[in-house]
Amino acid sequence: MTEGKSSPGKWVFVLILALVAVGSIYMYNNKTNDSENDGNKDKIVLQLKWVPQAQFAGYFTALEKGYYEDENIEVEIKSGGVGINPVDVLIADDADVAVAWTGNVLPAIAKGEELVNIGQGLQRTGMVLVAKKSSGIESPADIEGKKIGVWPGGNETEPFAFIAKQGLDRDKDVEIISQAFDMNQLLNDEIHLASAMKYNELELVFESGLKEEDLTIFDLEDSGAGMLQDGLFVRKDFLDENEDVLVRFLRASMKGWDYAVMNQEEAIDMIGMDFTENDVTARPHQLKSMEKMAELFIADKGTSEGLFFIDEEKLKNTVEIAREFVKEVKEGEDFNIEDIYTNDVWEKAVKDVDFSDYSELN
Repeated sequence: MTEGKSSPGKWVFVLILALVAVGSIYMYNNKTNDSENDGNKDKIVLQLKWVPQAQFAGYFTALEKGYYEDENIEVEIKSGGVGINPVDVLIADDADVAVAWTGNVLPAIAKGEELVNIGQGLQRTGMVLVAKKSSGIESPADIEGKKIGVWPGGNETEPFAFIAKQGLDRDKDVEIISQAFDMNQLLNDEIHLASAMKYNELELVFESGLKEEDLTIFDLEDSGAGMLQDGLFVRKDFLDENEDVLVRFLRASMKGWDYAVMNQEEAIDMIGMDFTENDVTARPHQLKSMEKMAELFIADKGTSEGLFFIDEEKLKNTVEIAREFVKEVKEGEDFNIEDIYTNDVWEKAVKDVDFSDYSELN
């Protein structure tokens, strides 16, 4: 080798070292950027009204399918249950969004809490009143003098409205019974008319062996006593400061529910439930529940406008019923309908969502 000259092999070796160094820097920077991106994800805590089940399948679907991640949002889904009021959790700032019945939220609003509905899940009430025909109840007029089961804790408003619409006084003309969260009192003839959700307790009645022809079922939506359920509520201050995040959250939730509606078995399996032989948590029961939830989500303007649209007329009806039958609302502060809901978040979110053709489900 001649002194003062570099061999080709040496330059190749130097070039290799340079490439390795550049590659290392590139990999480091990518890892750093990835870490920064992970750290910059917006976080949303979603409080459910009840325990994870088909009632909330679309949110779990959005989580499992990566729709929230696509919107750069990290979502924590908090279970509800006995003793957990999603409205209280929201007010306490322990959740950013709560799935709640509007009738349960209005008492807090009447006390001055600034809570806003940004998206309406169920487009019709899921509640019905059900009786065995053997009880003698075949029309609304037949409920006079009967024992009527209602769920306490703010869930009795719709049955009370139904009773009043028949021209009856619930304190004199019927006997109100506190109903457990099962259908045993009806099945054992301890009450004549029971509260039931289409996606849960009504299915328990059918699973007991009774058929539709054995029953009288009053749909509270058709009777004019229906109230909005499973809306997405937020604190007004959170909405004012985080509208963009909520738009992305709602858009991902729309996609999750759209997928769940069209892929119901897959959606049930994404919830992560421990399917047991228990009536409510058995997989066949949850599949029937999912079918009913899909019907309620795509009903009325859920199809004509799009999932999570808030129908102002139905909201007004809900408020009117609450003002008549909910003491805290009747005696609380007055409020304007326009202040307790907004379709602005929905309008911004829906522009980038292509909903499925739900006619395929008929």
